[in-house]
Amino acid sequence: MRYMNAKRIAGLARGLTQIRGGAMYALIACTALASALFSCSQPPAQRQPSLFPATPQPVEATLAIMPTAVPDFVPLPEDAQFTQIAAGKYHACGLQANGTALCWGSNINGSLETPGGNLDLSQIAAGLNFTCGLSVDGAITCWGQNDSGQASPPNGRFAEIAVGHSHACALDNGVTVCWGAGFPKGPEAIQEIPPPISSIQAGFAFTCGLTPSDDMACWHNYWHGNRRGLIITPGPFVDIEAGLHHVCAIRAGGSVFCDEDYHYSLRSSPPPTKFAQISGGWYHTCGITEYSDIECWGSGKPGAPGERLSAPEGEFTEISIGWRNSCALRPSGHAVCWQQQQIGRDALIRIQHYDRPALQDRQSKAFADIEFERPVELFPWTNGGLAVVEQQGLIAAYSHEPNAAPHEMILDLTDKTVCCKYESGMFSAALDPQFENFPFLYVYYRVVSRHVYGENMPGLASRLARFRVEDGRAVRDSEMTILEAAHSRDGHYGGAIRFGEDGMLYLGIGYNTAQHEKAQLLDTLLGKIIRIDVRGATPEQPYRIPPDNPFGENPEARPEIWAYGLRNPWRMDFSSDGRLFIADVGNAGQEEVSIAAAGDNLGWPMCEGNACEEGIEADADGLTAPVFAYGRDDGCAIIGGVTVPRLNNGFIFGDYCSRQIWLLEQDEREGWRIRLIAQAERPILSFGMDAEGTVYVLSRRNPIMRMQPGVGEE
Repeated sequence: MRYMNAKRIAGLARGLTQIRGGAMYALIACTALASALFSCSQPPAQRQPSLFPATPQPVEATLAIMPTAVPDFVPLPEDAQFTQIAAGKYHACGLQANGTALCWGSNINGSLETPGGNLDLSQIAAGLNFTCGLSVDGAITCWGQNDSGQASPPNGRFAEIAVGHSHACALDNGVTVCWGAGFPKGPEAIQEIPPPISSIQAGFAFTCGLTPSDDMACWHNYWHGNRRGLIITPGPFVDIEAGLHHVCAIRAGGSVFCDEDYHYSLRSSPPPTKFAQISGGWYHTCGITEYSDIECWGSGKPGAPGERLSAPEGEFTEISIGWRNSCALRPSGHAVCWQQQQIGRDALIRIQHYDRPALQDRQSKAFADIEFERPVELFPWTNGGLAVVEQQGLIAAYSHEPNAAPHEMILDLTDKTVCCKYESGMFSAALDPQFENFPFLYVYYRVVSRHVYGENMPGLASRLARFRVEDGRAVRDSEMTILEAAHSRDGHYGGAIRFGEDGMLYLGIGYNTAQHEKAQLLDTLLGKIIRIDVRGATPEQPYRIPPDNPFGENPEARPEIWAYGLRNPWRMDFSSDGRLFIADVGNAGQEEVSIAAAGDNLGWPMCEGNACEEGIEADADGLTAPVFAYGRDDGCAIIGGVTVPRLNNGFIFGDYCSRQIWLLEQDEREGWRIRLIAQAERPILSFGMDAEGTVYVLSRRNPIMRMQPGVGEE
């Protein structure tokens, strides 16, 4: 996550060795878990023992991942020498002495496809799946992923560039211009940021620079929550370095100051050593000391929080730190690379990115390119079409034909639905599985209830209701409330409605924000999967308790509870063999997929994914561990998910932030593996499936996408 000062580069001989990657959220170097993006190489006579395997190895963890070949994988030539290296998440590029860029790793979104011609670059910087280069004449060229305009730089002449996760900035005579995620697209792509600064660094959704008085100035991209103001940290500083969610700076005397207010803590302080250069990663930072060796600090293994992290020995001239991986340059210009074992939360399982099909090759638009604002559910409707639930309180039926635009309104509850702060709104809907005999539609939505806090005491609740369906439409006046969950706080409501093969209705209910303990208490429905019998429901008895519910005989428990210990089970789905896959949205560390059975405790808040409180294990102490968990390196909020019978009941899910779509499947040896199968254009809200088993991806402000036949199949 380093930038290279173009003026400084221009003043150095091409043969001098410099390494400064501009990548935020970077995956620099040899990763044993993701097929080793490049070989850690030196001249044969100077080669050091490899610190970890150069080829993928099975992961010894809760999830047994079976590696497969990486398509279009390009290794780094062993004799390569660079003046600079910039690493992205799945690729890396090196600046050679002749001013050309050489890229290797995975070619997702064309991240390896460097522009032709004699660019004569003086600096390169890499982001998530894109790279930008600054030529000696100050022009900027970018290549790779461009879904947020991050690879479409402005015209002009600039002195420095900095690349973050999905945005980039450039410096021109003290004026900073930024483009990409968090900044307007099109003609307004250039956004000038005050005050004048002399150097820049980019993080996940923020940028920092040094002011003329050598203070540190940082600002967030406009969409990053409420953190929109300019933050000035008094110096003087001589250099800065942005990690994913933190920023560090070198003081004039060589000591290091780190600001950990950018969402995640480093969990340990910089050592009292004088540094010549530093570079920031995911949860840690490394630097080259005044003695030309390397010291690292932060959170990770080996080394508990507060202890120094491992690093290679010897003399180095430059350093570049990525997500868990790090690279440094010897005086010869050859790279030495190593990996911190577990940066961040313990027991994190890395998603394997072996298959990276392009979106346009794997999906097509449904419903005549209609853009949906907030689609959250899709399922087969009575007329042979598809019902689409929208968060604002609408359910409409659309033709199954790809280009048929007209739709029929099924139910309009926009005047009753509380939408759309946080996740509030209409969450889910489902037809009765025996619709011919029981023509009912069940809807789960946010509402102001008259008796949340007692008789005639109104409050906010999440309501499960039933509507009678006649002639393809729900009769609004037929609404019958089945139950209500008193969600008084904003966010984390759950909630998918699913019917099991047993005919029972299952509903996922979130724990509600800031009420963590509720998920473990059996006297409340918050943070639970409930199971009820709605056959023959009446206003006097809207549901019955199935006699085999696990807590039906416990006088201190709500008998509706089927499984507990969940945080926000936004989506879940039954496989054809009866297993319930639950995608539970995490807090600050891990997202998880669990397969739950009756009576299971899925661990929240003692465990988040596989990371548990001291003395507790995710697969012990009466807890059921997830079958898969991933961390903030792969996204921010898991979005389940449908099971696909033709894919051996594999579970397709995605992530709201990374927009990537994965398939979780079992191999013939009963192990679990994860494969990336597509990339969405917009933040993913949900998935759906039609009667033929075709999967649909529901994204915000985007057409609904139909995944092509064969997606996920070898």
